[in-house]
Amino acid sequence: MKITKEIFPQFIEDADQKASGPVSINSYDKNLEHFYSSDMIQFLKASCVISYKKTKTGLKYTISADKYINRKVMTHETVMNQLVKQKNEKSVEMHVQIDFWSEDTVRVRYGILSTEEAEINLPIEQKMLTKEDADKTSFTITEDSQNIEIKTKKLIFKINNNTAIFSLYDSKENFITEQARYGIMPADSTDMAIGFDGKTTATFESFKIASKEQIYGLGERFDHVARKGAVTDFWNKDAIGTSSRRTYVNVPFIVSTAKYGIFLNSSAKTQWDIATKEASTLSFSTAEPVMDYFIIIGKTMSEVIYNYCKLTGFSPVPPIWSFGLWMSRNSYMNWDIVFDVADNIRKNNIPCDVLHLDTAWFKDDWNCDLRFSEERFPNPKENISKLNNMGFKISAWQYNFIPPREDNVNYLEAKEKGYLALDKDNNVFRHNNDLPGSWKNDSIIDFSNPEACKWYADQIKNVIKTGISAIKTDFGEGIPEDAKYMNISGSRFHNLYSLAYNSVIFNACKDVTGDNIVWARSGTAGSQRYPIHWGGDSQCTFEGMQGTLRGALSIGLSGFTFYSHDIGGFIGRPTPELYIRWAQMGLFSSHSRCHGGGNTNSREPWSFGEEANRIFKKFADLRYSLLPYIVTEANYCAKNAIPMMKAMVLEAEDDINTYCIEDQYMFGRFILVAPVLESMEKTNKRKVYLPKGIWFDYWTKKKIKSQGSWIETDVTIETIPIFIKNGSILVYKKENAVNTEESIYPIDKIESYGKDAVYTVSDSNVEKKIQVKKGVLISPENGNITYILFN
Repeated sequence: MKITKEIFPQFIEDADQKASGPVSINSYDKNLEHFYSSDMIQFLKASCVISYKKTKTGLKYTISADKYINRKVMTHETVMNQLVKQKNEKSVEMHVQIDFWSEDTVRVRYGILSTEEAEINLPIEQKMLTKEDADKTSFTITEDSQNIEIKTKKLIFKINNNTAIFSLYDSKENFITEQARYGIMPADSTDMAIGFDGKTTATFESFKIASKEQIYGLGERFDHVARKGAVTDFWNKDAIGTSSRRTYVNVPFIVSTAKYGIFLNSSAKTQWDIATKEASTLSFSTAEPVMDYFIIIGKTMSEVIYNYCKLTGFSPVPPIWSFGLWMSRNSYMNWDIVFDVADNIRKNNIPCDVLHLDTAWFKDDWNCDLRFSEERFPNPKENISKLNNMGFKISAWQYNFIPPREDNVNYLEAKEKGYLALDKDNNVFRHNNDLPGSWKNDSIIDFSNPEACKWYADQIKNVIKTGISAIKTDFGEGIPEDAKYMNISGSRFHNLYSLAYNSVIFNACKDVTGDNIVWARSGTAGSQRYPIHWGGDSQCTFEGMQGTLRGALSIGLSGFTFYSHDIGGFIGRPTPELYIRWAQMGLFSSHSRCHGGGNTNSREPWSFGEEANRIFKKFADLRYSLLPYIVTEANYCAKNAIPMMKAMVLEAEDDINTYCIEDQYMFGRFILVAPVLESMEKTNKRKVYLPKGIWFDYWTKKKIKSQGSWIETDVTIETIPIFIKNGSILVYKKENAVNTEESIYPIDKIESYGKDAVYTVSDSNVEKKIQVKKGVLISPENGNITYILFN
C-alpha cells in the first residue's frame, strides 16, 4: 500500500527542492556538543577542596576551580579541540552541596555563585521531582589528611581533598562508582566542570564505568536497550518510525549493573556520552548554571529503579477494562463505520473492550475543537451508550495543538485569553522556516499557564461526560524552544512539556471517571505517574517491530510500568505474517491496541485473512483468560516499580549473558516471551536464552533444566516461544470472553509449574491466596476450579 498524506500526514511526497536553501545542521543541534567542538569556550574545572561545613542533611564544600580555554589545535593533518589551562589566572571557587535524601540516595549540586537551581514555577504534578524534601537521615562525617568521609547506614561518600574527586561505597565498603578525571586534554568530553559559550552556562560531570559494567535507561530508546557505546539524541522529537535515535520519551535517568543509578534533575538541553568517547567513562551535561543530580544505590537494579521512583513517582494501576483489547485506526470516519467494526468484532468472537475514535470525530478531520461533528458523529451520548451496551468503552483522540482556524472556537477563545505560546513579538507562535512539512502553523497550548490548564481541563471533562472513557494525548514532544511560555523558558519546557500536558488530561479524566488512564505518546522523568504510554508511529516492518520491543524494554528500565504499541505497526500496511507476529507480541504486552494510519487502512484481524483472524483470536482468548495473572502482575509491578515487559537483565542481574538481550522479555514475574522478529522466509528457528533454573515450555509443558544457556526452538506461524518459571502458578478465567467484564473473577483454572508454589491473586480490592504443597492444591479448595500440576 502506498503511503499517502491521507494515511500519514507527516510524509512529504511533494517537497520543492528549490523552496528553501541549505539548512545549517547546527541550527537543529539540540545537544551540547558545541561546547566540545567550538573554539574559545571557557571552562572551570574542579581542582581541590578548600573547605567544608556540615549541614542538617549533609555538607557544603568549596572547591578551587582552575580556568581553561577550549582551543582548536592541529597536529599534522589532525584538527582537534584541546583544553588549555590559562596561565597566570587565579582559580575561582566552585560551591558543592551534598544532601542525603535517604540512606541510599544522595543529591549532588554545584555551581559558581550558588548551589540553588532556578525555581520552575509549575505545580508539583508537572515537575519531574516530586519528593521535594530529604528524609531525616542519620549520618556521620570524619576527616583525615586525605579524605572527608560521610557515612549513612547504607552508603559511604568519600571526597578526596587533593583532587576533589568523590567516590561511593556500600556499607560494607564495596566500591560502587567514582567521579572520572581525564589524564589528557583533548576536549572530547570533560569531567566535573562548568562551561561558558558566551550565551549559555552549562555544567558537566563524569563517572568511571567498569569494563564489564552495562548501563540502561534514558527513556524509550528504539536503537539499543543497553546504552554503553550508543549515541543518544536527548531532545524529545516526533520519532516517525522506530528505527532511529529519535524518541518521544527522554528520561534523564540511568541504571547500572553495578547497582547504582543517576537521575539528572534537569529538563534543559542535556547530553549523555556513555562510553561513546572514552570507553571507561559515563559523562553527562546540561545547559544549566547549577548541576543537580541524584546518585541512587540499591541491592539490586530493581531496587535502584524503585528508589528512583520514590523521587519521581510511581505508576498507578489503570482500570481492569484497559487490559482488554483496544481496536482503532486513523480514523473511523463516522458512527456507521464504528458500529460496523463493533458488530464484526462480536460476530468474529474477538474479545474486545475499547473502540477508539482518532483524529476525525470533529467537524473536519484534525480540526481539534473537542466537539463532535454533527454530521458524522451526531448524538454522541446516545451512540456511546449503545456501544457501552455492546460491551465497549470509547476512547477519543486530541492533541496539544489547536489549528489556527476562524471556525475553531477553541482557537479563538485561547487566542483572546492568552492561553497559547507566543513569539518574540507576542503574537501566536508560528514556525518561520521555509521547510516543507505538516502542522507548522498549529498554535500551541501553553500548559505552563494555570488558567490555560484549567480551561483545557474543563473542556476535557465535558468530553468525558458524553460517555468517553479515556483520552489519547497525542504529540506533546515537538514544542519549540524559541516560543514564549508563561512560567518557564522554552529550552527548559521542551522535554518537560509532555509531563505538564499529560498531567492536565490525566487528572481531568480522573476527576470525572475515577480511573488512572490516558493514552500518551510523549514523556520524560515522572511521566510514569500518568499511564499508559504507547510507542508512537512505528513502521509496518519487522525492523519496526524490533525497534518497538527495544523501546518497550528501555522505557521499562526507566521507571515505566505500563507500555503499549500499535499492533501491526502504524506507517504502511503489514503483511498477514507481520500482523500475526506483532499481535502475538502485542497481546503479551501490558496493554494491547490494534492501530494504523489511514481511514481505510484497517487493523481488524479478519481484514488480514482467515489464518490471521484465527491466530489473533487464539492469542486474544489466551490474554483474556489470563486476566487474573495480568491484573495481579500489574498491581505487583506498579507497587514495586517493575515493568510488566521486563528486560532479561532485571530477571538475572548477575548473569552477564542477559546484559544485551533485547529480543525477549519477562511478562510479569513468571512468563518468558520470545517474540518472532523475522519472517519465516528467513528462518523457522528461534534462539532463546533461559537463565539458570527450571523452565517449562508453555505449549508442550516440557521441563527444561538450564544452567544459563541458549536453546534453539522450531517456530511455526501458530505460536511464539513462551516459557514458565518453575515455582509459578498461572490463574485463568473462563475462555471465550466477550470483554473483561471489569473483573478478574471468578477463577476457572489453576496451573502449577512445580510441586510447591504460592501466589496471591489480586485486583487491588480482593485478594485470593493460592497455595500448592507437594503437588496438592491446598487453597482454595478445588470446588469448580480445574487444577493441573506440571512437574
